[in-house]
Amino acid sequence: MEAIILAGGLGTRLRSEVQDIPKSMALIKNIPFMVYLLDRLISNGVTRIIFSVGYKSEFIQNYFSTEFKNCEIVYAIEETLLGTGGAIKNAIKFVNGNDVVVVNGDSLFLCDIQKQLQFHHSTKAHVTLALKPMKSIDRYGTIEMTAEGRITKFLEKQPIKEGNINTGIYIFNVESFNKIKLPQKFSIERDFFETMVSELHFAGYTTNGYFLDIGIPKDFRKAQLEIGIFQQIDKSWTLFLDRDGVINKKRDNDYVKNLTELELLPRATESISSLSNIFGRIIIITNQQGIGKKLMTEDDLAQVHNHIIQQVEKQDGRIDAIYHAPQLASESSNLRKPQIGMALKAQTDFPEINFSKSIMIGDSLSDMEFGKNAGMTTILINADGNNEVYSIPSLFEFSNLLCSILL
Repeated sequence: MEAIILAGGLGTRLRSEVQDIPKSMALIKNIPFMVYLLDRLISNGVTRIIFSVGYKSEFIQNYFSTEFKNCEIVYAIEETLLGTGGAIKNAIKFVNGNDVVVVNGDSLFLCDIQKQLQFHHSTKAHVTLALKPMKSIDRYGTIEMTAEGRITKFLEKQPIKEGNINTGIYIFNVESFNKIKLPQKFSIERDFFETMVSELHFAGYTTNGYFLDIGIPKDFRKAQLEIGIFQQIDKSWTLFLDRDGVINKKRDNDYVKNLTELELLPRATESISSLSNIFGRIIIITNQQGIGKKLMTEDDLAQVHNHIIQQVEKQDGRIDAIYHAPQLASESSNLRKPQIGMALKAQTDFPEINFSKSIMIGDSLSDMEFGKNAGMTTILINADGNNEVYSIPSLFEFSNLLCSILL
């Protein structure tokens, strides 16, 4: 299988984060983004890659040369900017086979390209586009298609709540593309897909894999975690969870004082069960000064925690331990978050826990401070997503995200 990587753009939207190098070579945890992209292509069976390069192409050529992990690399160099369509036309001359995968050098979509290729052959399409159902898609155009997967319309960017987006992974039939009279410089999206949708057979292969475009600063910062860290998680990692606001609903100006007041958040225990398959240890840590205020007892709390554990176990998941700090905030106990006493107790009980390979998920800045004090990666549960720290709407959303990356 051969692939063309479009890596000739100027990357002007990313200049605040990345300067003087192609955006596809931007560092994600000290590794060029392009390395992650090549790893995924090679794992999907790609054995030959054509880099379509232009702006500062020497950075890519010097880094990869003519081979990467036994994958042959050749270069199609743009002397002037040709647009996405012109770049494909310029690079496809170097393709040896009947079909070629085309991907953008600034986005990563974890899908099964072999299955996309099978769909491409079964539909006898001129081009097959990988599509992803997404919400909040103002940044992307959407696509309409028939039940059989034939694309009928490309819709420009507009305020639509959800739909299928074009992920920028294409499979072209080389012969049919070369037969079409096309200008030297053109946009593959506007001047080819949109204008020729009624004349050619464009197929949409829909799959729900992980997708991230690093083209804007906000998503480039997301990539530092989602690509740079989350992809490395295995059974040697530990997941630390706050309780109130993460697993169960918070009570306004009150505490969950007994089992009748416990309201589990939607799909929270299901999420913990799924995450049990990924993390080696799952630990809950929670401040519970309601005990210190004499509003509840240790036995009341134990009933609540036993119920949570049982609900997770019913779904074939596990919670390895729950630690709580009953002290009043005024006592300044080192057990209360943001101090790391509870994390140290967990590490004593489970010596294999490594805080640098741990994630802390909470719903407060105190939780984030706790995680940072211990040297963990921190994730804030926040439906609005407007904070400076990395945030996600719910534990269920995190579970889905991580499963899409790793499983």
